[in-house]
Amino acid sequence: MTEPPPTNTSLAGFTIGITADRRGDDQAVMFRRLGAEVVQGPTIQTLSVPDRDALTKLTQDIVAEPPDYLIANTGLGMRTWMAHATEISMDEELRKALGRGRIAARGPKAAAAVSMAGLTVWWRSPSEQLAELAGHLVTEGISGQRVAFQLHGNDSKEVTSELERAGAEVIEIPVYRWTTPEGSQLNRALNLIDLCCRGQIDAVTFTAGPQVRNMIELADASSQLEELRTALNTRVLVGCIGPVCAGVAREEGIADPLVPANWRLGSLVRVVAGALTGGGSAPADEPDS
Repeated sequence: MTEPPPTNTSLAGFTIGITADRRGDDQAVMFRRLGAEVVQGPTIQTLSVPDRDALTKLTQDIVAEPPDYLIANTGLGMRTWMAHATEISMDEELRKALGRGRIAARGPKAAAAVSMAGLTVWWRSPSEQLAELAGHLVTEGISGQRVAFQLHGNDSKEVTSELERAGAEVIEIPVYRWTTPEGSQLNRALNLIDLCCRGQIDAVTFTAGPQVRNMIELADASSQLEELRTALNTRVLVGCIGPVCAGVAREEGIADPLVPANWRLGSLVRVVAGALTGGGSAPADEPDS
C-alpha cells in the first residue's frame, strides 16, 4: 500500500537508488510522485518458505506440543507461516496451539498479522527491536519454557543464544530468508553500485541490514569497495529505515546514515526528501500491513 506524496516537496532533478526487493516498487512510486528519478538495484532477494517440507514439519511439531511463548518477529513472516498452514490444512490447529501461549510481537506489523490470524498479542516491543523483546522474555523468566521464534531473515543467532542461556527451549521457525541476488537482479544491483561510484545517485535507501551488507560485499567482489564507501560517506546521502539497519551501515563503514523518527517506509521517504531539499513535508506514516 503506497501513500500520497507531500504537496510542497519536489525531488525534480534528484536520482534515488533503492536496494530493497520487497516493497521496492512502493518506494519507487513515492519517490517518483515527488519528481525524482529512481534506480532500483535490489541487493537482496527474499525467498518465502525456502524449505516447505521443513516448515510443514515444524508446524506439525508446534501443533503437537504448543509453545509457552511465540516471538512474532515480522508481519511478512507471520502471514507467510499462516498461509502455509492453510495450504497444508493445519491453520486452525496452528491457531489453537499458538493461542495457548503468550505471543510477543516485535512491532506493529507483526502485531497486526497476529491479530489478522485471530490471535491476541500479549506484549509488543515499544522500540520495535528484537533485542528488547528478548530481554523482556528473559526478565519474565523463561527457564524451562518452550519459545517458538519466527525468524527474521538470517539474523537469529544472538537472540536464540540469549534465550537458551536463560534456560528456554527455542524452536526456530525459518519462514523466509534473504540471499544475494542472482541473474538480472544481480545486474541491477551492480548497476546501482556503479552509478553511486560515478556520482549519478543522490541518495540510496536501505530497509534491512542485509541490503547494506550485500551491497558492500558485491562492491568488494567487483573491486569497487573503497570507491563505494567514499561515495556513501561524501556525495551520496544514505537513508536507513531504523536504528538496527543504521547500525549495520555504520559497521560497514558508512559513518552518518539518516534514520527517520518513525521507522516506516513513508517516514524514510520523508527524511530523505527533506535532507535533499533542505526541508518540506512528506507522506504520513504508512499503516500497518
